[in-house]
Amino acid sequence: IPTITPASDRAIMIRFSTEISENVHEQVSYFHKILSEKYDKKISNISPAYNSLLIRLEDSVSLWRMIAKLKQLFNEDHNVTIKEKQTIKIPVCYEGEFAPDIERVSSYTRMSIEEIIHKHTKGQYLIYFIGFSPGFPYIGGMDLKLETPRIASPRINVPAGSVAIGGKQTGIYPIQSPGGWNIIGRTPLKLFDWSRLKKPALPMGGRIEFYPINKKDFHDNQV
Repeated sequence: IPTITPASDRAIMIRFSTEISENVHEQVSYFHKILSEKYDKKISNISPAYNSLLIRLEDSVSLWRMIAKLKQLFNEDHNVTIKEKQTIKIPVCYEGEFAPDIERVSSYTRMSIEEIIHKHTKGQYLIYFIGFSPGFPYIGGMDLKLETPRIASPRINVPAGSVAIGGKQTGIYPIQSPGGWNIIGRTPLKLFDWSRLKKPALPMGGRIEFYPINKKDFHDNQV
């Protein structure tokens, strides 16, 4: 049973665990769906994270009554199982201007660029949740040998499609935005569309497979 506590006078934090794992993610995903459907008139917004859900209530809803309802819900039996995931295959050009920080990652990890590309494309990736900016996926499963600290001075504009490493994580910038992660490549795919918010290209719970392409392939596949 998760811990349920007030996060403010209009918000509730539901924490399932202190660990980050696929099993915990399944609980977050399952109850995100259940709560969105069961309490759609009472909840204005739900923000999933690695091991928690933050619920923001409508103004007319009593915080303590909702906490009581949630405790009752979580005391019921639920069959949470790991489901088959959608796999999204993403081409990435790890060359030249598309990879301005790959040399930095190489220097820090003491791996060749070829090794970095090999390890990055062999990762078993899961999208735990979306956050930071529209469509930005928080992805788990990167080989920890690729871990590299964020750059000292974040860029004001990171091009859409940039693939990067920040600490123990890898990620993709679906839209142009500021960012401080190490950019190691770019995909030609358009990964965020304001007109398709209910069917995102990178959905929470999806799996990602990266594969390398050259500059010609990048321009041939650019959307």
